[in-house]
Amino acid sequence: MVSYLAIDYGLKRIGLACGDLELGVAMPQEPIIRRPSMDLWAVLESKIGELSAGAIVVGLPLCADGSDSKWTGEVRKFAAALGERFHLPIYLSDEYCTSKQVADDLPAGRSGRRAAIMRRRSGKDDSRTAALILQDFFNEHGS
Repeated sequence: MVSYLAIDYGLKRIGLACGDLELGVAMPQEPIIRRPSMDLWAVLESKIGELSAGAIVVGLPLCADGSDSKWTGEVRKFAAALGERFHLPIYLSDEYCTSKQVADDLPAGRSGRRAAIMRRRSGKDDSRTAALILQDFFNEHGS
């Protein structure tokens, strides 16, 4: 049974989720809040080991028509670097609308907006997005 790590890549926060294809269940993990002095590769190596990941799914930001967005090239470079560094299978999965799905699940109203801002800063929404990316991947590739 292969454990998958999903990554919602960003400049400020990186959402993480894990799961396995057999069970078809994706669970959000603690996100990475990026800092200027952070060795991102060391943090990712630690997460990969901690979760015993045997494959990585990276959310690919595409436009509604399937064309590349302004961020797609950067994410492709990141995914290629992941594969070269960790020698694991890397899968790209369309993440179109996943962030919107997470935002739509937030409660309405003033306190809901405040909570949304706090969750966004904490990276929890990014990890929920990573879980949706992984769940979509499992739904597409499940047996």
